[in-house]
Amino acid sequence: MKHNHLHNKKETGFKVPKDYFENFEASIIRQANLKDKATETGFTVPKDYFKNIENDILTKVNQEDTVKVIPLFSKRNLIYISSLAAAILLLFNLSILSTPFNFDSLETETVDTYILNNFEADEIASLFSSTELSETNFIDYNLNDETLDYYLESLDETELILE
Repeated sequence: MKHNHLHNKKETGFKVPKDYFENFEASIIRQANLKDKATETGFTVPKDYFKNIENDILTKVNQEDTVKVIPLFSKRNLIYISSLAAAILLLFNLSILSTPFNFDSLETETVDTYILNNFEADEIASLFSSTELSETNFIDYNLNDETLDYYLESLDETELILE
């Protein structure tokens, strides 16, 4: 049904002005005659424009306009940033110092590393009295098997080879 409806349409939807094709040839001839009569475009160039154009361009290019330069890091901004960083650093330091320090919270390995890196053997030996370092204290000390096993397991193989 729709197919038949499409074929019944008689108008295209486009309209041509009245007497368009009858006056078409006369309209074209009028346009051609008008172009022959009009010699000026209506645009004019100022007198001596091309004589002075080079000098005008060079003076405008060479002319230095004073521009206010705003530095990114002015002293004022630097002071603000550094004071803010100091305030944040102080805040963290005060919160760290407010917690009580406890030797029990230190790991044994951290203390061992600090002592080995910062003290000589003579300095460590001077901390003990001669009675504490006597051979009999070391001979009489009994190591149980669990402590010895734990120590040997914690050692790295390369440390054993180097020792």
